[in-house]
Amino acid sequence: MGRILLILGLLIGFSRAAGVLSFAVVVHPSNPITSLRLRELQAMFGGVSKQWEHGPKVVLIERQPESPSFRFLMGRLLNTSASEYKRNLAGIEFKGETPVTVKVLNSEATACKYMFYVPGAIALVETSSLSTPECGQLKVVRVEGKLPAEDGYRLR
Repeated sequence: MGRILLILGLLIGFSRAAGVLSFAVVVHPSNPITSLRLRELQAMFGGVSKQWEHGPKVVLIERQPESPSFRFLMGRLLNTSASEYKRNLAGIEFKGETPVTVKVLNSEATACKYMFYVPGAIALVETSSLSTPECGQLKVVRVEGKLPAEDGYRLR
């Protein structure tokens, strides 16, 4: 528990000290995944990967379009616009494939609270949210082997 609090402190301190928003990928605590590659994240949030390798369906937890995490998701992770993103997700279903499940929630705390009850959930949240009780219960996933406080972390 002490190690988790230390990591959270480092994550939050780094993002605030640098003056740059940093985002963490979080999953349900029971998810065995500890690290994802950037292309795997892009495939999940792009609706291409719809199931975790350990079984459950992927459930994308997103924020409203005006939120920093949604803007980062569109502009930096997926390199698309919100309208093109929606069109791509609708196109998956139009082709007869099973659509990915997307849940849009109104705050980071609500998103984290919802995720705690959905084993297949994944979300992109501001690292500063990790200090809240709702988000602190979730597992932070390494991206390209790095956590948000480490040099070379790609989600800033």
